[in-house]
Amino acid sequence: MPPLPLPIRVLRDAVAVMLCIVLGEWFARLPYGGDPADPLMVETFRMVFGTLGFALTAFFAKSRRSLQVGLTLLALWLVAGLAVALGGGDPFTWVLMLAFLPIMALLGAGLALLVERLAREAR
Repeated sequence: MPPLPLPIRVLRDAVAVMLCIVLGEWFARLPYGGDPADPLMVETFRMVFGTLGFALTAFFAKSRRSLQVGLTLLALWLVAGLAVALGGGDPFTWVLMLAFLPIMALLGAGLALLVERLAREAR
């Protein structure tokens, strides 16, 4: 089976990272039940799960890894901008994502490289 084209892989990875971020928010709110959750806890979980999502993205990108992770980051940021444009988000948070998404992407890509190296050394 031939590999998927780059735009399809980027969209797939952006959706995967988005799902990880949403899953992180869900896990952060789980212990609170119906009560309001601690915003710092929610953002921490979102960042950790988002970093793990970027790690998955980087791990499965076998060629042009940095390009694919960078384009995934851009697609994720633009989709969040679309949510702001449609009235479902805060514009300040969207701009603030420019600071945190690259950190999450770099940490995730580094984690993927570490896992690959440890797997190679274990053989």
